[in-house]
Amino acid sequence: MRRSIPVALFVVLAVIPLIRVASTFRVFSQTIDEPAHISAGMEWLVQGTYNRDPEHPPLARVMFGLWPYLEGARDVDTNVLLARHDRYRHNLATSRAGNLLFLAMAMAVVALWSNRLFGWRTAALALALFGALPPVLAHAGLATTDAAAMATTALALFLFSEWLDRPVWANAVLLGVAIGLGCLSKFSFLLFFPTGAIALAAARRALPRLPRLMVTVPLAALIVWGGYRFSVGTIKEAYSHVVGNEQAQAAATRYSAVPGYQWVTSDHVLRYQNYAGKAALRDITGIDFVDWAKAAGYPSPNAKRSGRDTMIGAPPVDRDPDSFIPKRARPILERLSATVPVPAPMFFVGLDWVRRHSSRGHAAFLLGRYRYEGWWYYFPVVWFFKTPVPFVILSLAGIVLMIWKGSAAVRGVALVPLAMLVPAMTAGINIGLRHILPLYPLLAICAAYAATKWWRHTTLRWAVAILLGWYFVATAIAHPDYLAYFNELAGAHPEEIATDSNLDWGQDIQRLNDFVRREKIEHIHVAVFGNWERFSMPAELLVRGIPATGWIAVSEVELKLGGRNDRGEGYEWLNAYKPVRRIGKSIRVYYVPR
Repeated sequence: MRRSIPVALFVVLAVIPLIRVASTFRVFSQTIDEPAHISAGMEWLVQGTYNRDPEHPPLARVMFGLWPYLEGARDVDTNVLLARHDRYRHNLATSRAGNLLFLAMAMAVVALWSNRLFGWRTAALALALFGALPPVLAHAGLATTDAAAMATTALALFLFSEWLDRPVWANAVLLGVAIGLGCLSKFSFLLFFPTGAIALAAARRALPRLPRLMVTVPLAALIVWGGYRFSVGTIKEAYSHVVGNEQAQAAATRYSAVPGYQWVTSDHVLRYQNYAGKAALRDITGIDFVDWAKAAGYPSPNAKRSGRDTMIGAPPVDRDPDSFIPKRARPILERLSATVPVPAPMFFVGLDWVRRHSSRGHAAFLLGRYRYEGWWYYFPVVWFFKTPVPFVILSLAGIVLMIWKGSAAVRGVALVPLAMLVPAMTAGINIGLRHILPLYPLLAICAAYAATKWWRHTTLRWAVAILLGWYFVATAIAHPDYLAYFNELAGAHPEEIATDSNLDWGQDIQRLNDFVRREKIEHIHVAVFGNWERFSMPAELLVRGIPATGWIAVSEVELKLGGRNDRGEGYEWLNAYKPVRRIGKSIRVYYVPR
């Protein structure tokens, strides 16, 4: 009986978050990244290939396609798949359901690890805290890879901790499986897991027994190879099969046919396009590719072909992502990539895509500023404002208490989120808190430890009660808008702090469509972040810089990152009007009299 009570409690605490997440599946429209993930998963299942968007490994994506596949869907085109049988909400929900497995995995790790360290009472609180976190619930409810990265990173670190405590062959095998799954979940695992593992080992002042790597590393590699269907080929050949790179490849082919431009590849074109977008944020438009090439240090005999230098006033050119490779070594590497077959070549292509994407940067917004290169403090800031205040207090207090008074194993758990934050702060892609989601399982354990530790002091019980009450009420009120959640310290205008997947990822377009139909609006101008055209709204695109009348819907990302026209005009004219309605948390609706 005594054992059955904790077990029943853990089951209830695990089921509630699963229900909360599942209840959001049909509320939100597809976010920006979901179609690519679903399509790649369906390609793996239907065609037996993995050529779409290699910037993410296949594990989570296959799970997103599995339920639709079992229902008979065979469409690789996500637009067709989601429109199947005219059941858009159902089809999207079945794809999103694949993430429930990873949410359950992460909850199991939180419960097991905290129970191992502190007992079932602290473990129950850790599970309750983790299962109510808005960032966790948000990304567990979408067909994206962030929840999978969180779950597999936590699992691998837990099993690594077990291996350090008991370096037996069984634990080495389990660790190898977990590392393989982590590598198949998201490439950021290759940053988070090593840094977390180093923190765990350093806290114990112990080195892993190298002979055990004889089974761990090969097993992980075998699982990764299996995730890519045991494919073998050259990296260059794999690059040629990438779907979605055709436009850049065609442009590169045209440029490389001109004498003096034989060096041009699709990556150069993508870098140029990214740079032109960055310059547009500074109202510099019309940059010519050959002028950019000259400024970037490439041979460009036709620079200033328009008679003027289009780079005047433009920001500094990004460094070449391959600049660290000696020029003499580049031909050798190119020859090897073109002639030497390797297992899972698309895995290495994906790694290279991530590296180049990070080098190029990504349009981002933080605290009223725009950048492509990112900020070293981006993730600490968005974590502070997008995490419930009581959780911030308890998790930071838990880290201090665990490092100060804990055993070696306990100190390791407290050091892991700090260690994993370091590589994230150096990243050039600052587009959402979701990229540091793997910190939350460990932080939930730290928060639960602080709460139970303080509860033992009579004078602090009232503080713990207030913090926990505040936390669970605030996170309950946040339902279902977990994605756009900001804590009370963000104030009434969180869009001034951060946007993109922190606030507006296209999730409210379906709600906008419902609003237009419910209010029987006959025409509306829209400028929203996402695919509004798939819905039946009587809508027309709101053109930048051109005032319109009647009903107007604009999303937060468009207002902050939507860019300007050739005259440097955006949507500033809307500042003269107040929104008459908010759709969800991300779309403003105006009515401008004619």
